[in-house]
Amino acid sequence: MHAEAIKYTLSISALVKKLYGIQVLSYSAIMLSITYVPAIAKNLGANWMDISIVVGAYNIAYFLSSLIFGRMADVHGRRNFIIIGLLLATIAFFVQYFYTSYLSLLIFRSIAGFTVGIFPAAVISTAHDFGVKMGKLSSWGAMGWAIGSYVAGIVGMLMALRFTFLFSSIFFAFAFIISFAVKDSGVRVKNVPLFPAEVFSRNYPLYISFFLRHTAATMIWTFWVLYIKAIGGNYFWQAATMGINSTTQFFVMYFYTDPGKSKTLVLYGLIFSSLTFLSYAFIDNVWLIVPAQILLALSWSFLYVGSLKFLTEQNPEKATATGLLNSIIGISAATGPFLGGAVMLAFNSYTSLMLASFAISAAGIALFWAKLR
Repeated sequence: MHAEAIKYTLSISALVKKLYGIQVLSYSAIMLSITYVPAIAKNLGANWMDISIVVGAYNIAYFLSSLIFGRMADVHGRRNFIIIGLLLATIAFFVQYFYTSYLSLLIFRSIAGFTVGIFPAAVISTAHDFGVKMGKLSSWGAMGWAIGSYVAGIVGMLMALRFTFLFSSIFFAFAFIISFAVKDSGVRVKNVPLFPAEVFSRNYPLYISFFLRHTAATMIWTFWVLYIKAIGGNYFWQAATMGINSTTQFFVMYFYTDPGKSKTLVLYGLIFSSLTFLSYAFIDNVWLIVPAQILLALSWSFLYVGSLKFLTEQNPEKATATGLLNSIIGISAATGPFLGGAVMLAFNSYTSLMLASFAISAAGIALFWAKLR
């Protein structure tokens, strides 16, 4: 019996390592693919709103996919959606390399966004089913963001920007290979409605506050590489500034978030986010971005891990609840680019963009404090 217990423990340990590997590789691929899309679109003749549309289309597709497949992972099991999602992402992200125009870039980005929404809720739910801490799991995703940022920076300096799509597909291919070793937890949740209105109603202060914060963030990220260029940063700086954020996230998530109370983490995440967005309005030198990115890392680490802890602790429909969070991320990441594009068209000012983002994020703090303090 003791030998069987040891064998089971080793088996779970191996599974956890595979989930961490999928997190690192898939998030690396996503960051590689995202980093230079605004610059690529601009090189194809896109204006402020065209850039917003290509970024927003990817995120709308991600929103729809997360909503659909989060529920399906609860009802039908997690493993197949991890494997199929990673396979389709491998193909879709490879196809992006062959864009020839703004229209083809828009179409390929939309398809990529849909494929990348298939597997995350299933990965998160599988991890929770086997007792993995959300901070530990999220930290490896942050490490993936960091690796993807630094690789993108190197590719941007040495190769054509389209090669970021090729490398992103390679990262996804390795994640797909690893996914075959993931076991199904056997967890099934019955009677999950097509649209989880009850789950949303139960957690709406978190979802809406998260929506406001992430809308504000994606207003900025849509034009990030162009903003960094405006304050003196080259292609490497454009990627490395995000890498600094992600590297810091890894250590904060891994060592400091799991012991925290979920509501406290979310509240501090919202506050630090707003302060970061406000600071961007007054930065005119690329080196001053570094401390701001460290504060940003704290904000996202607290907000994201706190949200995952809250949803997995409070809801039996774990994949549905976390899939809905991914959908919120997707729809806010679709709303933000259009709002950001409108601000840039109206004012043609990065300072105005940052101040508008600060105001929207601050509204999220007020809502969360009022409803869940």
